[in-house]
Amino acid sequence: TLSTLSTLSTRHYPDYIRRQNTTLTHNSEDAMLCCAKINLYLKIVGKRADGYHDIQTLFLPLPDLADELSIVPTSTPGLSMRCSEPSLPTNQANLCVKAAELFCQQLGIEPSLAISLEKRIPIAAGLGGGSSNAAAVLLELRRQLAPNTPDAVLQKLACRLGADVPFFLNPQSAVAEGIGERLRGINVHTPLGIVLANPGFPVPASWAYGHWRRVGGPPLPPLDELIAALRGEDWRAVAALCGNDLEHAVLDKFPVLGIIAAKMAKLGCAGIHVSGSGPTLYGLCEPAAASAIRDALQEAFPGFLSVYACQYRPGR
Repeated sequence: TLSTLSTLSTRHYPDYIRRQNTTLTHNSEDAMLCCAKINLYLKIVGKRADGYHDIQTLFLPLPDLADELSIVPTSTPGLSMRCSEPSLPTNQANLCVKAAELFCQQLGIEPSLAISLEKRIPIAAGLGGGSSNAAAVLLELRRQLAPNTPDAVLQKLACRLGADVPFFLNPQSAVAEGIGERLRGINVHTPLGIVLANPGFPVPASWAYGHWRRVGGPPLPPLDELIAALRGEDWRAVAALCGNDLEHAVLDKFPVLGIIAAKMAKLGCAGIHVSGSGPTLYGLCEPAAASAIRDALQEAFPGFLSVYACQYRPGR
């Protein structure tokens, strides 16, 4: 199977992903929250013949930072999309539209749908926003149009849309292997404060993966050590075992990230790394300290950084 995570049925989808009676355009009665993620660990295992890279990574969902998405049927044939972020395309270049077209092709129907997306997750930032949106579209269209669609079909469609999309079908802490499609859930018992710092410029994943070998870094510790630390309650032990093979090229290309990371450390963060292909930095801290660190970091880089404070609470 493509995934060993629990069933993808929206009945079991984490409660924080769904929100009732939101006030999106179209007055949707049932909107979805599309959460962000960070990679506490990302190791490049090798490059495949098809151009993709095999990886070993550990995803942590961040429900405190999420986009809102709704889909409503329309009387007009075709797909339309509205997005609060004007720089994002609303045609077939958008993963939401691609996901909707793919799902309707699977059913053999012509879509008559309007998608509304309120963006809060930074774009091309290593936080999985586009992948999270695409997964939400698949789940919502299954709920609306074909509730009996098997999980395996949804997983295959997700894989066609992108390497991170399968994770967001059921965004719970998980290890991913292959190109990201082979998932197994893990238990996290460590309360974590997480500060995110996004500098506002994009880093395409293709660039990060294409340059990761050019700037070497120390080998990552074994992933099993991080998984074991996450079963405890010491956030500093977790911070000491995080890492990302992609970050060395990104930090070399954008030295300002090193300046930001140094300030995050001075303010009390540890385990400061690039998430995914970047450029967003995350730092771990005491959960109660995250908001104060966010405010101080924002003040230190006014008008430049977008800073977010999140908490990971076990059992959420």
